[in-house]
Amino acid sequence: MSSSQPSTGISLEPTTTEWAPFAGDLIAGSSRHDITPPIGIRTANWGAYGRHDVATGVHQPLTVTALALTDDVGATSYVVSADLGWWRNIDDELSVRTPVLDALSIDESQLLLHLVHTHAGPCTTRSQRLEPGGDLVDAYLRYVSDTITSACVDARSSAQPCHITWGLGSCALATVRDLPCGDSDIVAFNPDVIADNTLVVGRVTDHDGHMVATMVNYACHPTTLAWQNPLLSPDYVGPARAIVETATSAPCLFLQGASGDLAPRDQYTGDIDVVERNGRILGHAAMSTLEAMPRPGCVVRFTGVVESGATLGTWEQVQAQSSNVLRTQVIRVPVPLQELLSPEELTERWRHLGETPARERVQRAMGLRKGYVDESEARHPVWIMQIGDAVIVAHPGEAYSLMQIELRRRHSDRCIVVANCTNGPGFMYLPERSAYERLPYQVWQTLLGAGALEAVIDAVDAAISKLATPRDVDVESTR
Repeated sequence: MSSSQPSTGISLEPTTTEWAPFAGDLIAGSSRHDITPPIGIRTANWGAYGRHDVATGVHQPLTVTALALTDDVGATSYVVSADLGWWRNIDDELSVRTPVLDALSIDESQLLLHLVHTHAGPCTTRSQRLEPGGDLVDAYLRYVSDTITSACVDARSSAQPCHITWGLGSCALATVRDLPCGDSDIVAFNPDVIADNTLVVGRVTDHDGHMVATMVNYACHPTTLAWQNPLLSPDYVGPARAIVETATSAPCLFLQGASGDLAPRDQYTGDIDVVERNGRILGHAAMSTLEAMPRPGCVVRFTGVVESGATLGTWEQVQAQSSNVLRTQVIRVPVPLQELLSPEELTERWRHLGETPARERVQRAMGLRKGYVDESEARHPVWIMQIGDAVIVAHPGEAYSLMQIELRRRHSDRCIVVANCTNGPGFMYLPERSAYERLPYQVWQTLLGAGALEAVIDAVDAAISKLATPRDVDVESTR
């Protein structure tokens, strides 16, 4: 490497002469479809509801966004983000996901069906068909399944050689939502603890540099709009995507991170201005991360020294190959369970809350068991998708942020994307071990015992360690 030398004649060259962003070269395509349900559909997502059991309007349309990724032998996998809340039971989840798998002729490892976890979306369980607006849910879920299939087909049809670049940033939206109150915790902003604010952005561009899609991975409960709100909304996710899509002219796919213990500071409202502001916080942070990335397909290389009063080092962006690895797998992790109470015992436990909240908690607990607990044993499913230098770790539950913090610490040589609320079964919280000492909402909601989250982290850690090296091409890089 040539360089200008200072007058002392000492050779100056840094230990690290090249920096490469996390990246990948793959065949990729994207598509966006509308899944806004009919007005009048059931939207009772809060135990504190009463005034707004059904949707009376729309804040922003609900959508499904699909990203199709094809490997070097022609097999296509899909990452799908849907503006829905969460599943209450495995039957409803499979009624949507299974027809998509069949229509696309793929196995379960090739589809990540992710819900952004909005709390202002439609009810997703057919068990409430006799409740106000519940009669619309069955047909709506069939429509969602068909629309996801169409979005995946369109994304695959538009696929072309692309470069995916990943950037790490930060966003101030999320706060810790376990607030100590006496001997227990309530679900509220805790000003005394700093939240994990890591933001991951993936930029998908064609070989001419045109944007094909962006992926935004951030951990923060979409609980801005709450029981006071009668409108269908993707919550802050919608306004955030609008900012990114206006700037990039490409679909933005949002993946909810490990947010079991994270939420906005300003939340639990019916005020649309608040949700728009929360969306701007995330959207502008995502754009800042995008703007900081090198050009598509480039690494940053040290070029030499220039004497200008100070001795200056110069770097430039140069084209380089990236990994073309695309691998998918599903692991099922043995996890400890809490004591499983009967419906009668659960009813007695929650009787003091009143009839409606107690019934909601009992139905939730019993629905979570089907397809997940087998003779008092459970295995938590995790989908692992390697995309070049990045690894998406997706699962059905709501893991605490420890999951993403720890996996990123253990695998700093990869871009780790953790996605809650993906596929099923296992639609429950995964609190960290220390949370069980104070019995917050997340602990009594879950079937899982203390140590379950840590067991999942260790199993995923082992699975990631067995993946192909982050770079399988001859590109020297140091991060």
